Amino acid sequence: MEQKTSQVLKRKLGFDEMIDHLVQKDIKFELISKEEAKNILQTSNYFYKITAYRKNFEKNKFAKYVNLDFKLLKDLSTIDMRLRYLVLQMCLDIEHVVKTQILTDITNDSTEDGYSIVADYLAHDKSSIQDYMKALNKESHYNYGLYVKHHTNPPIWVLFEVMTFGAFVKFVEYYYPRKNKPSAYKEIQQILRYVKNIRNTAAHNSPILMDITKSGQINPQRIVKPITEFVKQTGLSQSARTKRLSNRKIHDLTVLIYVYSTYINSEGMKASRYEEFKKILNRAQRLKNEYNNHDSLIAVYKYFEKLIDIIS
Repeated sequence: MEQKTSQVLKRKLGFDEMIDHLVQKDIKFELISKEEAKNILQTSNYFYKITAYRKNFEKNKFAKYVNLDFKLLKDLSTIDMRLRYLVLQMCLDIEHVVKTQILTDITNDSTEDGYSIVADYLAHDKSSIQDYMKALNKESHYNYGLYVKHHTNPPIWVLFEVMTFGAFVKFVEYYYPRKNKPSAYKEIQQILRYVKNIRNTAAHNSPILMDITKSGQINPQRIVKPITEFVKQTGLSQSARTKRLSNRKIHDLTVLIYVYSTYINSEGMKASRYEEFKKILNRAQRLKNEYNNHDSLIAVYKYFEKLIDIIS
């Protein structure tokens, strides 16, 4: 006997059907016409990505969206795009600075020769050098020269050039106990993984602002003290701070901002990135009146506005 299933078979929607589907969810087309929205879906953004932001808006008891216009989804997608670009820039800056610091320490450390630490790390990680180097073994690869010269026994400065940011985070976490827990690395080895999380979201071009209003995703007890102390400076109540930091993406963005303000030495770089953050916050005000009925999003905006005020 064939087993019955309650799973609804899904199918591809045409562009007119996409608009009809949104109408059925009570998403309005008053600030932007259906034809304009259809053109956006055909030429500048696709259905899944632009509708992902609807999760930031409330539904009524009939599972219909309340006071949600398609233009707000389009607006959030534009803000999110600019935020992803900025996150990537900040993460590249952080990666460069932390790598430079570690390599400086290794260079100045008479107990390190630059090679044995690679072998020790690979043993700790239960990996091999080929896990990092094999992708370079093509003459067309930009780093083929590194492979030819170093694929059997690379020094740490070469390994840093070929490892992913995720692998680098694991190395930092390994380096901290290896060097008897130096104070300079106490915080960064605790929180760099969260910079990796938000960096990967941005690098994969995935929405950062999707589910940005949710709470309860992180246990407050798991949030490290440097971050809770940093956020205290906003002047928000403890319950408000806890609620915001219990959202994974808000937590990780907060960590990114904290790490940047703490570890980046160049005042020029800081000023440039903070100015870009302010521009994004200003851009988020373009439809200020249209967001008036969406308190959760307004609260998220005010949280980041206060954070950027602190550091800049």
